[in-house]
Amino acid sequence: MSEETTQPIHILTVDDHPVARAWLEIVISRQEGMEIVGEADNGKEAIELAERLQPDVIMLDIDLGSESGLDLLPELRAAAAGARVLMLTGLRDPEAHRQAVRLGAMGVVLKEKSDQAIISAILSAHSGEVWIDRSLMESLLADD
Repeated sequence: MSEETTQPIHILTVDDHPVARAWLEIVISRQEGMEIVGEADNGKEAIELAERLQPDVIMLDIDLGSESGLDLLPELRAAAAGARVLMLTGLRDPEAHRQAVRLGAMGVVLKEKSDQAIISAILSAHSGEVWIDRSLMESLLADD
């Protein structure tokens, strides 16, 4: 009987807060079949890492301090064409969430959500499914 080997999901995290990146490292490292391959705290570094590492999933913060993850999104998608991008945010701005999806993000995840929600979002995005939390979906639909 041959043992099937599968590659872990390679993840790049992009967030200007070291604590947020450390939290993602802890959450993801506990999950079998997932691995953080790089971390960036700004757009330039994120694009360089995405191009070099070609991750499967990119966790991108909408608010990168002096930069916008929304502005960075098209460049990241071009740098790592096979990557699925999930927006990670503390912002409850339905227009920003809509814009993220219009720009090609596979989902929007609120930072306040549970560890399991983060893992579910990563798995969904990796498999090509859009992932938007139910509470976000309700606010998106209510504003239309």
